[in-house]
Amino acid sequence: MKSWIAVSKKVLFTFLAVVLTVTTFAPAALANNGNGNGGSGEGPGGSGPKREVQEVTVLDETSFNVEFDKTYPKGIHVDRMLDVLVTLTDGEEIEPELTDYKVDSDNRSNVVVEHKNDDLSGLAGEFAVNGNTASFNFLEEEEEPEGPTIAEVRAEEQGTEQTVTGTVTAHFEAGGQTNMYVEDETAAILVRGSGLGAEYNIGDRVSFSGELNNYQDMLQLLVDDSELIEENAGDIEPEVVDASFFEQDADDIQAKLIEIQDASVLDNIDFSDFNAEDGAGENFLVLGQYADVTENTDYDALVGVVNYHFSEHKLMPRNNDDLIEDASLTRPVQASPEPGETAEGTEVMLSSPSDGADIYYTVDGSEPSVDSTLYEEPIVVEEAVTIKAVAVAEGLEPSAVREFSYTIQAEAGEVEIYDIQGGAHVSPYEDQSVTAVPGIVTHTENNGFYFQSAESDGDVNSSEGIYVYRSNHGVSVGDEVQVSGTVTEWEEDGYDDNDDLTTTQITGSAVDIVSSGNDLPDPVVIGVDRDIPEALVADPESYDIADGDTFNAETNALDFYESIEGMLIEIPGQVTVTGPQKYDELTVVSEEWGLDNRTDSGGVYLEQSEFDAELNTEIMFINAPYNTVAKTGDYFEENVTGVLGYNFGNYKVEPVDGGLPELKDGGNERRDETTISFEEDELTVATYNVENYYPGVSDQKTERLADSMANELNAPDIITLVEVMDNDGATDSGNTDAGESYQTLIDEIREQGGPQYAYTDVAPVDGMDGGIPGGNIRVGHIYRTDRVELADESTAEPTEAVEIGENGELSYGTGFIDPMNDAFTNSRKPVVSEFIFKGEPVYVIGNHWNSKRGDLAPYGMEQPPVQGSREQREEIAQVVGGFVQELNEAVEDPNVVVLGDFNDFPWSPPVETLADKGNLYNSILELPRNEQYTYNYNGSSQSLDSILVSEHLQNGMDVDAMAINSEFMETHGRASDHDPIMVQLTIPDIDPDYDMGDTTPPEITFTDESLNEEAYMEISAGDDFEVPEVTAVDDTDGDVTEDVTVTDNVDSENPGTYQVRYEVTDSSGNTGILTLTVVVQSTAEGLETIQNGTFAEWENDLPVNWMGESTSMAQSRVNQSEDAFTGDYATQLVRDNTGHQRFTTEAYSMEEGSVYEVTFQVKGSGEIRNAMYAVGFHGNNYSAYSDYTILDESDWQEVTWEYEAPGNGEAEIIFSVRNTTGEHILLDNVEVEKQ
Repeated sequence: MKSWIAVSKKVLFTFLAVVLTVTTFAPAALANNGNGNGGSGEGPGGSGPKREVQEVTVLDETSFNVEFDKTYPKGIHVDRMLDVLVTLTDGEEIEPELTDYKVDSDNRSNVVVEHKNDDLSGLAGEFAVNGNTASFNFLEEEEEPEGPTIAEVRAEEQGTEQTVTGTVTAHFEAGGQTNMYVEDETAAILVRGSGLGAEYNIGDRVSFSGELNNYQDMLQLLVDDSELIEENAGDIEPEVVDASFFEQDADDIQAKLIEIQDASVLDNIDFSDFNAEDGAGENFLVLGQYADVTENTDYDALVGVVNYHFSEHKLMPRNNDDLIEDASLTRPVQASPEPGETAEGTEVMLSSPSDGADIYYTVDGSEPSVDSTLYEEPIVVEEAVTIKAVAVAEGLEPSAVREFSYTIQAEAGEVEIYDIQGGAHVSPYEDQSVTAVPGIVTHTENNGFYFQSAESDGDVNSSEGIYVYRSNHGVSVGDEVQVSGTVTEWEEDGYDDNDDLTTTQITGSAVDIVSSGNDLPDPVVIGVDRDIPEALVADPESYDIADGDTFNAETNALDFYESIEGMLIEIPGQVTVTGPQKYDELTVVSEEWGLDNRTDSGGVYLEQSEFDAELNTEIMFINAPYNTVAKTGDYFEENVTGVLGYNFGNYKVEPVDGGLPELKDGGNERRDETTISFEEDELTVATYNVENYYPGVSDQKTERLADSMANELNAPDIITLVEVMDNDGATDSGNTDAGESYQTLIDEIREQGGPQYAYTDVAPVDGMDGGIPGGNIRVGHIYRTDRVELADESTAEPTEAVEIGENGELSYGTGFIDPMNDAFTNSRKPVVSEFIFKGEPVYVIGNHWNSKRGDLAPYGMEQPPVQGSREQREEIAQVVGGFVQELNEAVEDPNVVVLGDFNDFPWSPPVETLADKGNLYNSILELPRNEQYTYNYNGSSQSLDSILVSEHLQNGMDVDAMAINSEFMETHGRASDHDPIMVQLTIPDIDPDYDMGDTTPPEITFTDESLNEEAYMEISAGDDFEVPEVTAVDDTDGDVTEDVTVTDNVDSENPGTYQVRYEVTDSSGNTGILTLTVVVQSTAEGLETIQNGTFAEWENDLPVNWMGESTSMAQSRVNQSEDAFTGDYATQLVRDNTGHQRFTTEAYSMEEGSVYEVTFQVKGSGEIRNAMYAVGFHGNNYSAYSDYTILDESDWQEVTWEYEAPGNGEAEIIFSVRNTTGEHILLDNVEVEKQ
């Protein structure tokens, strides 16, 4: 048993005392307290009857029983017989005042003594009476917690499974799912899941389980299970705050229900955003997405939940009732469930937020008043009805009248699944109730299940499978069931700006299990039983998605997937991955399908389509386990079987039969060098989308980008960078300068062994060029100072257009092309720079055209799926093409390179318009067709990036599209989501002997010669560190040592890898850099020397050398067990909840690059996985988790996990546990081997 170290004097168990039955007591008034051992009737040393105390029993907080050796003498005050002392567990002593006593008339040797003025409630300790002692414990009994608080869950790692319990304060439908706001006494959180709004109402107390995640930096729980704890548990009262509330940390304010009094809405900023101020004149933002917020309006109060929307916290009213213009009125009536179609017999509950309000209503269409029916119980809907209601509260004026209309759902009766699905995208039974629909359960989920008709109807246009939405369904795979409920067309989770398809579902009201253990229907084998049509829609001009007569699953891929929605299907092996894992999804094709448009790495390249939709219909999506690592070309040797669902604009396979087979490595590796051989007298130009780069990205990203530029691309002369953000990234500070962003990357290129680069760009107008809000992404150029130079170092203002002179000279060395043209609304302006290469001008125009956002999803309700964003790109192409056309007219055969991310394909009308108008050639067309890609979207390899050059530069041109990113995940070394593409050009009329001037940077060397051999040193944590001295010499300026600047970030107290950077610039602007790597070694023992892995040593009921800093498991959940694998003890870990908790070792040292193999024995029931907690690494200090090992009353089994140390430092081994039952999880024999 744990020691009595109590927390806040709360009970760990309930003390039970034997209470004697006391009858016929004679009260006695007590005088002053006496003394003595045994008690003299006359006080200390006095004479009188002698009595010895035999036993003491504590009865309750204010009384105890004393048993004497003889009958208690009459007329003697008890305080003169007893010496009483109470000692509490913390050592405090109390001498209680004895206030009364009663003698047992049946046994006068027993006396009950009271001390009412010294109540021992909430205390524990020892009672001593005349040398006899008795223990007591009146600490409050600890209630079994429902689970972690919302505040505790908010502090957990994202990507982990968690459970929260709270009261619903708001819910909204968004993207086919419900955003539900939930609050407890500690905090609030947004939970998101399918159908939650139909299942729970405001005021319900609900438990939600799912993955902790975030959407645009608002924390949310993606729900996969939920349970109603208490219906209508009571509304949460909004917290009354002022505008300063929004200055607090996100975890303290996000999702909370608040009220701001005396508020004024000032103006409508944009869309649904409004400026407002509180009574003190302090500003805050209001999001009027769900209420009719009016500008220039004063409100007595504004109520709403706190939403994090476009990088700002905003008060979001839930409806118009949250806009309180006049607080003297009673708050309007609210109804639950919400008005609309409902089942016969539904009970409607009415309420008002005003305390004590009476509600009066009518159902005959008349206006309600205090003479109407008083609402006292739910109103039963038995036919179509309109309820009108008014609320009246004492001291307030009556509320406005509210109207709630309900209709009764139609009934379809008994039908089959294929009848419900029908040969169309929308069920003919939508919104009708169905009864006893038969089928076999093929797959179960927490909030529902898939089931399928045992026999097919023989119609390829109708699916035999369907999803049933029902929590706590209690069915298992193989059950034959009959389902009753309502047919719904549900819009699944998706993008707000797409008109996604709906999935046909049954919202189950009853599920009857007929039998169990049945064989499942045979899966539809894709490519054998059914072929995927090549065309999304074969005849889009005559196709009408709402017309079932045009539905054809044999010619239209759109209809094909609908015809197997909800069914069990099989993708026959080998199944190959066509793009890197993203969003825990894999894109795949079967090798048995024999597709022709394949890349050498195993991908599938996109081909031009006759119609607007451009996709590979054969590529299928598979849901994959969390943190699956996969790249293009990896594969499953066996077939993949699952049920077909739909969300985010695509049909997706949910694997069954125990999940996915083992994923095999396809052998695809990143290239480490370009195919282009450097030629001194030829110019190399590259474009590289660096994916929202700024100095605040991870060091790893900076290093990878720099390495790919310096080494893999072999340091091109000019690199056009796309998606460079301003210096503070997404922080919306008003800053637009990106000098630090460029310089950080340029410095790292030098660190990676590359040459000196400089940069040129134009800072855009704040917030005008699209991209991440506050980021001010732009296009700019970096260039080698030893190979090229700017013709003019001047830079145009962001609103000023570059003009072309008579001889082709530009009005500025760098500037935008026609930046005020409407074609560039909310998009990046093309930046042009004139460079000089060996005496000849080269015009380089960097582009990042408007994105494809807003294009309709191919698998969507609107057909054909129009790419509406192309219209703006066509306008941009006209402007840029026109500029090149001007150059062509001003100069004979100008050397023009137009490059960047065009957000469109080489064959697209906008890119072709640019080529035609500017007399340009798209260099990517020089490559073999299966190498023409720089990006991967939805599993298709494609090129959004291009380099177009003047026609005369096509001669002798070399091209390389380096597939080093788009096919890989970050764990494989990916630096960006785009691949770079590069050309080497023969520029006519160059001067091979062109003098670039002084291009050699100063040389920096250490005075300690040993460091010049390897700029590396090690010290132990806690040692003193002195920066080594250097000298610097320039071939022109001579000794420049005094000009050297030193940046020292070494923290000698904390283990890790640090750098000291020396830098000096000569008079010609050449910068010399020297970097010293300093490793501060941990003084802790190495991971491979793990202590007490057999749990032999325990102290204070906890295992020695365990319970490290990142442990989140309560000490009471870590127990000693004698059921050991070897030795005397194992450790029992208890976590009977779906949210995981961590049990960790103490910190050990790790060595960069070393692989540590962790092996342990485990048994019991529950799930366990591993990770490493390494401060300063992995972004958030936590490595990726291994897959869970699932234990089901299992005997001892060995588990092995490997970890590669990302650097020198310290780490704790994490054992993450959840869902334990029975004997829970037993852990033993933890060993670590350094490979």
